[in-house]
Amino acid sequence: LMIYGADVPIDEDIDIDRFVEIVDEKSWEEFMPAGVTKAIFADFTKYYDRDIFIAAGKRIRKLSAAADKETPTRRVQQIAEIFRHFKNPDKETVLTPWRIVNLHMSDTIGGWCFFNDNYEEDTNEEHKRLDEPRFVNQNATTEIFREDGNVLEINSKTGLYPLYIAYSFYKQKIEGMSDDDLEPQDCQLIWDDTIKNNVFVICKTPMAKSITMRTLRGFSDTPVNAHYFEDLVSMLIHKPEKFQKRVLKGSYWKKEVRTMIFDAVVGNPPYQEETAKQQSATNGQASRKNIFHYFQMGADSIASGSVSLIYPGARWMHRSGKGMAKFGLDQINDPRLEKIIFYPDSQDIFKDVAIADGISIVYKNVRKTNPGFLYIYRKNGVSMTIEMNCPGEELISLNPKDGNIVNKVIKFVSNHELTYIHDRILPRSLFGIESSFVEENPEKVRPYSKDESVDFTKEIKLFVNDKAGKAGKTTWFIASKEVIQRNAELIGEWQVVVSSANAGGQKRSNQIEVIDNHSAFGRSRVALGSFKTKEEAVNFFNYCKTPLIRFMFLMTDESLTSLAKKVPDLLDYTADNELIDFSENLSEQLYQLIELTDEEIGYVESIIRHKDEGSK
Repeated sequence: LMIYGADVPIDEDIDIDRFVEIVDEKSWEEFMPAGVTKAIFADFTKYYDRDIFIAAGKRIRKLSAAADKETPTRRVQQIAEIFRHFKNPDKETVLTPWRIVNLHMSDTIGGWCFFNDNYEEDTNEEHKRLDEPRFVNQNATTEIFREDGNVLEINSKTGLYPLYIAYSFYKQKIEGMSDDDLEPQDCQLIWDDTIKNNVFVICKTPMAKSITMRTLRGFSDTPVNAHYFEDLVSMLIHKPEKFQKRVLKGSYWKKEVRTMIFDAVVGNPPYQEETAKQQSATNGQASRKNIFHYFQMGADSIASGSVSLIYPGARWMHRSGKGMAKFGLDQINDPRLEKIIFYPDSQDIFKDVAIADGISIVYKNVRKTNPGFLYIYRKNGVSMTIEMNCPGEELISLNPKDGNIVNKVIKFVSNHELTYIHDRILPRSLFGIESSFVEENPEKVRPYSKDESVDFTKEIKLFVNDKAGKAGKTTWFIASKEVIQRNAELIGEWQVVVSSANAGGQKRSNQIEVIDNHSAFGRSRVALGSFKTKEEAVNFFNYCKTPLIRFMFLMTDESLTSLAKKVPDLLDYTADNELIDFSENLSEQLYQLIELTDEEIGYVESIIRHKDEGSK
């Protein structure tokens, strides 16, 4: 990809040493796999066949140059075919495939699409892409792709979004004709005019700018409205007003207007960035923070018409994770929000890229003032569409099928003046025992054996990782009571705990269990509740194991910040509870209390059965 975009004349070779030289450090970090520095790469260049490296690069550049000789439609198709063979270096440097660019744009701002209604990709056996693109008309399409319209991509890495945008402007300009109805030179003049006057691009690295320019203009010298922002993320976070002022300034784009008007802002922003290069002492992993929402806010501030971005979904819709609380609440209630398309399985969008909370396509109309939005849930090629009101503080049900059940649970909680289990969850750092405790204090612990006699007046059982990081395994040890410097009084209570790595059971078993009143635990576990008696703890445990309550745990994402926000708390887990008899069948009582239909019960139990079968 970087060889394709390299600003090197077509008749010059790029050998492996020159390749390292021409890529700047910022672009190298962005496009190469995490941890592969120039120094590391230089160490294993000796394993490359230099002639093959030159030939492979020359072939990619010749394919690009050959496409320049085609009419715009065929050139777009050939450039897209070149990109089909480029791969994502890692999950946070997502190169948006041409198929997804078409799907994303067609579903929001419309334009000219190169795929059929099912967005099927070519296979070795069958040609699926369209030879003649189809027009997709959305509410804002004709307004955006008018003669003097302006569209900005806020984070171009490959130029495929601007390529789609430029082609849609081009097709509108030739007014229903095909390339073959015009002279080739006239097609090229219209294309050049389009990329000079209608398409605008912001890039995070110099190489991204170079790649984007190659995609739009090939090896010609046609001017492209592309800017590399040296401090793009930092400016969006710390100086958003400066970002807005710079991008909207006509002179910044060398245009003879005082203020730019962008009819649409589109793109696929970066999702996260590392906040520290070193590994955390807590869990052995580098800390990361969300940044995609700053691009959404930046796009909102500069768009005059539409904003259409794609990024992780559940974390913002359920306001979980760093930076998501205020942003998620504001955005889900924003009257400008017109459409959300949610893919719970990210691999429906980005093959071989695992994003646990799915992908959302967010479309805003900045002129819209009435609250509410269209919500589309897509999984395995099947869509469910509902009109949603702004939910206020309530978390929406990501799967519309879940909505009726969730609403009945909310009504049950309200009618009986209950709360949610989220409100009783204890901090992950409850006892102040970090994952590195055993490694750092081997003299303070010894392995626990069930046959061993322990003096619980002086010692405790300690459930903690045997080492920090992903390699650590949660193990029982014996330690002095004195190692607990925080909340020591809770050692004498019973806790019901779950794995902090999968507390809600979204991906696998949450490993729920009862911890007795002689024990403490580290960060690998989080306590859903603490109880004075064994009876209460066991009743709470059995309640949490019922299909309906397990289902309700799934109604929020896997983040601890949203854990159990939809799970009703019965408050009293003794035999005196007036709502439920803990000695009888809990599931049947819950179904009756919450008034689920037979169909709803079947749905709940099928979801849990599927989870259980998938974890075997």
